[in-house]
Amino acid sequence: MTYAKKLLLPATALLAVALAPHSGAGSTSGVKASDPLIVYEGRYATDASGAVLLGFPGVTAHVRFRGPGLTVRVRASQPDIYVDVGVDGAEPVPLKLQSGEGTYPLASGGGSAEHTVVILRRNESWQGTCDFLEFDPGAGGVLLPPPPLPVRKLMFIGDSVTCGEKAAWEASREMADKLNNNAGASYGMILARRLGAQCHLVSYGGRGVIRDWQGIRATRNAPQFYELALPDGPPIAWDHARYVPDAIGIQLGTNDFSQGVPDQNEFVNAYVQFVQKIRRDAPHALVFLMDSPILDDSLERGPRRSMHHACLAQVVAAIGSPRVILAPLKRYPGVPNNGHPSGADHVAMADELEPLLRQALAW
Repeated sequence: MTYAKKLLLPATALLAVALAPHSGAGSTSGVKASDPLIVYEGRYATDASGAVLLGFPGVTAHVRFRGPGLTVRVRASQPDIYVDVGVDGAEPVPLKLQSGEGTYPLASGGGSAEHTVVILRRNESWQGTCDFLEFDPGAGGVLLPPPPLPVRKLMFIGDSVTCGEKAAWEASREMADKLNNNAGASYGMILARRLGAQCHLVSYGGRGVIRDWQGIRATRNAPQFYELALPDGPPIAWDHARYVPDAIGIQLGTNDFSQGVPDQNEFVNAYVQFVQKIRRDAPHALVFLMDSPILDDSLERGPRRSMHHACLAQVVAAIGSPRVILAPLKRYPGVPNNGHPSGADHVAMADELEPLLRQALAW
């Protein structure tokens, strides 16, 4: 799939996703979302009912079917949560989920043709979570094994930038509109598509290594949410053996430095410990530490960008492995009156990182 700044309804099998969902009451003839015929890319959890619980951004369901049409039954925690729906390789289209349970059309079918549908969670956890309950290919329809996922595997650990916050921003929309946020348009997922790799985004807006954007330490910062299948709610441990990346990009520190430069030794030591834990889980992975595309140096808030970069260099030196490298990133102007990188900025970040990854991984 490709992502453009303007998402247009494809003239293919996709139904009018702006339609209101059907009532969620009662049972359906659908297949439970946890069925092995539905393949997920990204972290998730399942419950006793067979529902698939999504919290991290960018988690993607891959479904192939033959039948009258494909619908999905979803439970959303808040109104206006968005997923992107792509059918048969066409441009993905945003689907707005309403609060509560509902059934939504995804694709039309008919005849003996087979169709592949990809559903990607656009928003991050604090903007609302959603659970996939059932997929239904219609009367006489069947689900089929989806195409295999790429063998190459990437993981990106970070904050709201890695989540794709404001990556789909348009000036015509209110800044708070959740449609402005799209994990699929983030630098990490752009890189994964270019490199033909799977992608896991293990990221949460406002969080850091030792403290969040408000300076709060007693929360699930990256070393804590990295261990989980879902970043919020009761802790459900993620089994790291389920997904061992070839390369792991870490973009953390923007929020640690949000209130000013933190204690340098504390930040570096915590970052080193975090990278060491990651390397125990993926000992052969390339780990690259990125500069913040948001931080700058100023008289008012201090040399935050310079100090952050210096801290990253200390982390790399302390670990002392050729598989742990520094990946410098420019500072980007970001969305006006907000600062988060725009869609164009995410493309530019991917442009910066792609040569480094291709050379280091021989891809």
